[in-house]
Amino acid sequence: MPESDKPFFSRPSGKIFIIWLVMTIVGVLIGLFAPQRLMPTMLSVEGHRAVLTVIVFTVLAAPVAAFVYAAGVYSLLAWRHKGNQDEPPPDGPPIRGNGPMTVIWLVTSSVLCIVLLVWGLTAYAADTTAHPDTLVVDVTAQQWLWTFTYPGTGVESRTLELPVNRPIQFDVTSLDVTHGFWAPALGVQIDANPDVITTVLATPNKLGGFVVRCSQLCGLYHSLMYSPGAVVTTANFSKWLQSQGATAVQANRVADPAT
Repeated sequence: MPESDKPFFSRPSGKIFIIWLVMTIVGVLIGLFAPQRLMPTMLSVEGHRAVLTVIVFTVLAAPVAAFVYAAGVYSLLAWRHKGNQDEPPPDGPPIRGNGPMTVIWLVTSSVLCIVLLVWGLTAYAADTTAHPDTLVVDVTAQQWLWTFTYPGTGVESRTLELPVNRPIQFDVTSLDVTHGFWAPALGVQIDANPDVITTVLATPNKLGGFVVRCSQLCGLYHSLMYSPGAVVTTANFSKWLQSQGATAVQANRVADPAT
């Protein structure tokens, strides 16, 4: 019986569709539930946005990846050369000249590209927009430790303390080789380059502790280059600044500019 006379699900295209549908459902479920369980607990707006981006991109990629895998799986199962065959099975009809298939391919690819482009540009704009009450923290890397300085307070610390619900601007540099300022729970990562200041923004929105790590291989003790951090209330942040040597006036002014 010619392939065109068979029921759709009895044709190769129908069988590939079934495999594609199952793989797409699995991929979408992975995209919806896996990132929140595999990624660290996020303590900032940027961190939550990073998790959401992973979810959206995984869900959008699932149908495309599933189509590639479905075609590959079916080819391995049904179209592989068998020892008792004198000739391989004939090729299927070419896509060129198949109007519906060409339109579906082009439209789907274009829509996905546009969605991902708009999403990326929007996220980039949000991550690079400073706010009037932004707290600046100078981050200095060197082999193999981090130093955090709070301008206007005279405080220099090996611990990164941050007030909750306050935009933070990290001005990052290095005293020796290239390091990587990486706070996974804040959703930020940027290179620390010698004699250059790179900037990254974050807005902590949840209380909790986190770790700052180095994301660039920087020498013998790279794996030990980490510092503790914490997101605390505004009042506790002011108290911490005072415990590090800032005056009450300096600490209150930096912790809460509205006061």
